[in-house]
Amino acid sequence: MKEKHSHHGHRQRKKDFFLKHGLDDMPDHEKLEFFLYYAIPLGDTNNLAHRLISRFGCFVDVIGADYEDLLEVSGVKEHTASMICLFRMLAKYYIMEKKGNIIELNNTIALNNYCAAMFLDADNEEVRCIFLDNELNLIDSDRICEGDFGRVELPLRGLLQYIFKVRANRIVIAHNHPYGSCIPSRADVDITRELYKFLKTLEIELIDHVITGRDGVWSMRERETFPDTWKCI
Repeated sequence: MKEKHSHHGHRQRKKDFFLKHGLDDMPDHEKLEFFLYYAIPLGDTNNLAHRLISRFGCFVDVIGADYEDLLEVSGVKEHTASMICLFRMLAKYYIMEKKGNIIELNNTIALNNYCAAMFLDADNEEVRCIFLDNELNLIDSDRICEGDFGRVELPLRGLLQYIFKVRANRIVIAHNHPYGSCIPSRADVDITRELYKFLKTLEIELIDHVITGRDGVWSMRERETFPDTWKCI
């Protein structure tokens, strides 16, 4: 008869707790320890969870870490690093697709969550456009360009062509600060204001400009970055 591994009972207790209570009452290192059970079938994952959080800061940042950076942590092998990256990709797919063909972005919470999911696996700075119908349901989203929003030259001609192609008269601009704060720069604000005025002359409404960063999500509409501009939601 095979001897049971010394952590068998501990793992089962964790699984029972999860099934009964969910993850809300678990600290970050225990969430990660539990997740790692499925990458590492035997052995103590608690110490590895602590090392990962020590390296990256919190559970969310571990899940968002690059594959190569994960491999630099002692005890993380290719299978574990791959599973963490796969989980991040599946989480993005789930969040963006869970409502089926109709995704309603008619409030700031829904929009912020969608943008956070959209940039979940983005390692570089990107500017994206979200195209909406009259009821603020998602029509499509597309990457406009790469780089810092406040420094890149927006490809307005291509953007307008796509807006007219999908027949959207309401859009949201979103960009990310993958390694920095979500707080907009002065250039971000100034360019957003100019873009709003330009689109308005074409009867296209800029609903919001959403920025995601390591510290959260910033909606210019919600934060009233320039409250005289936003009038829709």
